[in-house]
Amino acid sequence: MNAVIALCHFCEVHGPCAIFCTQTLRDTKIEDLLNSEQPQQQQQQQGQKACSACNYTLGRNNNAIYSKDTESGATFVSTKVAALPEVANLVKQAAVRSLCCEINPNRDGDGGFVFFGDSSRGHILSHTFRVSDLQSRGYYQLFSIIVLMKDKYFLLNTKPFLAEHLKKVSTELQAGAQRTKAAEELNYSERQRRLSGAQFLMPTPRSLIELTGEEHVFAQLHSHFAWILLAGSRFLTEHVTFGNLPWLPPQSSGRPPAQRLTYNSSTLPMIQMYEETIDNPEQDEFFSLRHIKMVVGKEDFPIVCYCALTGVKIIVRGAPDRTFQFMVCLKKLLPERMHNLMRIDAQHQHSISSEYKIISVSNEIAVPIASSCVLRIDFLDKHINGNDIVSVKWPGELPRKYPDLMVKLLKAVHAVEEKTFTELVLNKQTRVLIEEWKNKVICLNHAKSGSVQAKLKKVLGVQPQDQPIINYWSTHLH
Repeated sequence: MNAVIALCHFCEVHGPCAIFCTQTLRDTKIEDLLNSEQPQQQQQQQGQKACSACNYTLGRNNNAIYSKDTESGATFVSTKVAALPEVANLVKQAAVRSLCCEINPNRDGDGGFVFFGDSSRGHILSHTFRVSDLQSRGYYQLFSIIVLMKDKYFLLNTKPFLAEHLKKVSTELQAGAQRTKAAEELNYSERQRRLSGAQFLMPTPRSLIELTGEEHVFAQLHSHFAWILLAGSRFLTEHVTFGNLPWLPPQSSGRPPAQRLTYNSSTLPMIQMYEETIDNPEQDEFFSLRHIKMVVGKEDFPIVCYCALTGVKIIVRGAPDRTFQFMVCLKKLLPERMHNLMRIDAQHQHSISSEYKIISVSNEIAVPIASSCVLRIDFLDKHINGNDIVSVKWPGELPRKYPDLMVKLLKAVHAVEEKTFTELVLNKQTRVLIEEWKNKVICLNHAKSGSVQAKLKKVLGVQPQDQPIINYWSTHLH
């Protein structure tokens, strides 16, 4: 969705301003953007604001948070100031209006949603809300979330979708601030403050991190805003039909698209750590197939590999901090185009019955029993020498002859244990083998007849034991 989503607040020292902006970039390289002179100048101007609410720390590099959708190629970038200078001025003007005049007040402190703007300054959907703060004037801070775009009618048509999810974001921030307020009132109640007549207003307002008590609150906001931009682009679809059809596909199914970017908030710190290893090959060794073997054991490792390669549904059950690395390693057993068949830390039971093939859930969610079509991997609450104890259940049987790809992967993992090569080499070897078989499946998909496909199988060295992999991959690789 070609839009900018920004979080704004009314600073008691500097007035209304935007403090966190997320937008979609397609043709701009992240490195060029972050190293350009204009964003640096804007960040220097932002750094002149001394209060912690305006001059907070954004991640470890204090520059930006970004993620990429591999299917569409879109990159979602979150910065303190809008990444593009021509957009920054529009966001600044919209922030002032959303916090000063374009407000629809009500008794609950939730300003609802207001639409304003024009063709020159952009069209804005604004959601204003209050966040509790015992150290602020009036015991609250005023925030707003704005969606800025040039397409007026698209913004109006997607307003129900945007309003629903922006309301969830503001409610989450308000809940975090309420917890902080309750903890502060335990130490010094509001009645005690009135009786003592002491001044509790701080010289500078507190940041959102201090208000919510959540260290990774901006990483969570990036996840929410990036998903809204991705899902919003698919909310409205155009259908061209000829004649009168009795039924047309709905514009929205009521469920989000395949969530390649959305994770539960409890896994965000781990996701940040994993994304940092992508650019650091020395850290990638922590996400190799050998980790799967170490967790499930030598006997069950071939079962896990076979089920992942052939499309048997895998349900990993346990705490997110224990299952996340395991799920990332399972991801290496599938081509990149099939990564949307995985769901990390699913929060609803409908994800289990959906098209996802590899799912991780928490212990509170009920899951089906193991069967020939379902492999269950349960992370138990016991630990031995710091290692996870897991239960692997699958009543199915492995074939007498393993698929060729599986044989090569097992040999590669064994070579690491024999110190023949390192886990970094194992990761590269795994990627090469997966890409090799992906290309074989694509070639077979182009065969127009059974005879041509039989000849191709001989040329490509495909054996009968490889057919389960071909049947599964061919439905997702075109």
